[in-house]
Parts: sequence; C-alpha cells; structure tokens
Amino acid sequence: MAVHPEPMDPQLLRRVLSAALAIILMLAGGANPASAAPRDTTTTLSLSHTSLFKGEMTWLKGKVTTRSGKGVKGVKVRLERRVDGGRWRKVATLKTRKNGTFSQRQRPAKEYTYRARVLGSSKVAASSSSTRAVHFVKGTDRGLGKRAKLLRSVLGKGKRAVRTVKVKGTDRVRFREYAKGMLVEVKKKGERRTWLVYGDIYRAYRKAGGPKGKLGVPTGDPRCGLPEAGCIQRFTKAAIYDNKSTKGVVQTGKGRRAEILAVARSQVGYSPSRKNATKYNKWVGSVGQAWCSSFLSWVSYAAGTGKTIPKHKRLKGLLKDIRENKVMKTGSKPKKGALVFFDTFDDGVVEATHVGIVVKVKSSTIVTVEANTSNPKNSSQRGVYQKERQRSRALFYAYPEY
Repeated sequence: MAVHPEPMDPQLLRRVLSAALAIILMLAGGANPASAAPRDTTTTLSLSHTSLFKGEMTWLKGKVTTRSGKGVKGVKVRLERRVDGGRWRKVATLKTRKNGTFSQRQRPAKEYTYRARVLGSSKVAASSSSTRAVHFVKGTDRGLGKRAKLLRSVLGKGKRAVRTVKVKGTDRVRFREYAKGMLVEVKKKGERRTWLVYGDIYRAYRKAGGPKGKLGVPTGDPRCGLPEAGCIQRFTKAAIYDNKSTKGVVQTGKGRRAEILAVARSQVGYSPSRKNATKYNKWVGSVGQAWCSSFLSWVSYAAGTGKTIPKHKRLKGLLKDIRENKVMKTGSKPKKGALVFFDTFDDGVVEATHVGIVVKVKSSTIVTVEANTSNPKNSSQRGVYQKERQRSRALFYAYPEY
C-alpha cells in the first residue's frame, strides 16, 4: 500500500523558500535588497546672485549625487534659511529631478543664509550642503543695463530696443523685452530700480499693455516659491498670479488685497473627485468636512499672506475669531476683498453657514468667489465658482487687514 506524505504547511513552505533564496544570494556574492545600506550622498547648493537690492530675486540651485558623482532621482530635499544667529526654518521641500538637480526661486525679504538638506531614508543617507548667504546692496541705483548683464541667462536674447515711456507718478520709465521676459527700469524721486517680469506673468503683463497699460509698473520682482509652484508679482495698479496650472491671473487693485483676489480667482473651476476631499481639506486637516472657509484660508496661504485669513478647519472656528474681534472687523457694507457670510439653510434659524470673498461690488449685487458651492451651469456639481448674488442675501461682511 502506497504512503502519501502530508502536504507542507504553506507558511512553513514560504519560510523554507525564503531561506533557500538567501543562501543562493549569499553564494552568488549578492546581498539581500531589504538589508542594503542607504547610499551615501553629497548635496550641493549655489545662488545665482548673492548681492541683491531689496525686492530682487535669486535662484537657488543644487544637486544630490552618489560617491561616483551620479545624480540621484526622486530624493526629498529640504531647503532651509535663517537670519544671522536665528534658527533654521523650512523654505520648501523639493524632489530631485532625473539628473539629481533641484531649484527654487526666492525673493528674500531679509539677509538670509540658506542650506539644503537630504534628511535620509532607507535608500539614501542624510547629507547637507554648505551654506550660502545673500546680502542687500546699499544704494538706490540699479539701471537697466546692469540688471540685464546679471540676468542674461534668465532673459535670453533681446527682442526689441530699449523704449522710454511716460508713466504718472514716476520721473521716467524705460523697458526692454527679451525672449523670456522684460526688464522695467523705474526712476522716481532720484531712485532708479530695475525689475524683472518673466514667464506667464510677463505674457499677461504684455497683453495688458506692459508699462504703458492699465496695470502700471512693477514694484519688485516676482515672489516665487509659493504653493503649487506659484509666483505673484505686484504692480502699482494690480497683481498677477501664476502657478503650475494657470497662465497668469490679473487682478486690479493694490497690495495684498489684489494678490489674494488673484489667487482666489485662479481656483475657479476646481471640483474634487470625491465629496469634501479637496486639496484645501487636506491642507487644513479637515477631509470629510465642509470646505468653504478652508478654501479661503488656503488662498491666503497660497498668496504668501497666511495670517490675513487665518487657518481654521471649520467655518465655526473662523466665525469665533471674527466674533471675538481677534482677526478682523465686521460690518454691513460690501467691499472688494471682504469676506461675505450667508445663511444657506432654510431651517428658520438665521446663522452664518457659508462664506465667500467679494471680487466686485455692483449697485444691487455682489460678485463673489465661493468654494463648496454649486456650479451655476450645473447645479449637481460642486466646486469653486464665481457667482453673482443679491446684496440682500448677505448676513454681514468681515474685512481682512490688507
């Protein structure tokens, strides 16, 4: 009578096979990938310009390489900066490109020292670059010609000759267009400064008439390194916002008000694939919750002015701050840039349940940008949309300190 052996336990069989594989790798001179040590890396960092006038940009560029000098793709790099004697603070977290490089554009508000750090993982060992510092040049004169030499690699070849135009409020304005942008020299009250306008912001500015048009002249270089690869630039009568998915949103007005409204308008049309699972919810930590107020907090953050509209997970948190008069004053008068509160529930109880931001005021209506609201063209779809509502619908307004 034949004897049939009992089948081996599947879990035991996996262990035997795993052990056999390890022996084969060892005999072949290989190593178990799971136990491989992280690769040593070297991180470098350079600045395109270290001597700046206030309001000018610099480009931070670096590379992460192995001992052999080969670039490492997909490594997380933390850019940090500090003022003299201060703590290191994060500027951005970037990922290296295919050749191991990374870059970031910065318009320093202070004399910062920068460094780049690979924090380390199971794949690569931690490493840190040497520090690089910027300092501000004393003086009031930076002509178009000098700035053009400094930015030759950014601008490309000149397309047209230098032109001079009269602009109200200035002594003289000269500008020149290049393959990738424009330089605008503004002379005012004896001070001469030259500002860079480039990329999609340049194209939007040029379309609006450039220095001769309705937007006025730039008041500084673009401020970049914002969320979603965003850049924003102020002009005397407007702001232009650009990010990886927009083509330069123009908003007339001045200062932070224009910047925040430009960012808000850039989001019109955004609609999440899942209810209450938006990028705004994820940023504020409120996935699954209503997101009209988290959108406005995100807009302020994306414009680089996060304290203007404070960060709250829920509308009730924002309302509490406002009612206690901690962050902004309230009133009944509609103003461009004001937060407007509505009661959207027909339940007999009058209370603020929804918020938007006013982008235009008319005689009997207000034009708003709102999030977590219905599409005016398709009521079954919710997202970020521009709407026109009767002024009588508003419960009250709150006025951020722009």
